[in-house]
Amino acid sequence: MTGFTPWKSQDLKGIAVIEAQRCWLSELADTLSAHLQLNSSREVVGECLTQLLSGLLQSIVSEEQAFLELGSPVDAAHRAEHNELCMEVLELIKRHELGDSVGLQLLQRLQDWLALHCAGTPHRAVLH
Repeated sequence: MTGFTPWKSQDLKGIAVIEAQRCWLSELADTLSAHLQLNSSREVVGECLTQLLSGLLQSIVSEEQAFLELGSPVDAAHRAEHNELCMEVLELIKRHELGDSVGLQLLQRLQDWLALHCAGTPHRAVLH
């Protein structure tokens, strides 16, 4: 289930990892948004969920390593945010597999994560 993640294949470090992850998540959100507007969402939502779960697991480990490289260890609250997102994605996958429409909820969660989590730590201000 491991998917392509640019920060792993390119052996990126530090800020470059975080920026690559942000771009990856933004692309997922943009693709999902476009398909939701076209009403061709069921298959795309499933694909997005699969890519997200696969990349998310890699992303969390890479992000935490990047923080260490930047001299800013990840605290318990930050790890809790990661765990919460993983659990939410797993729940969305379960609901999707049961036939529930979760596309809009997934899109909102991705947008919130990008706006709040990806921009919510002090060293990330360097990226803006």
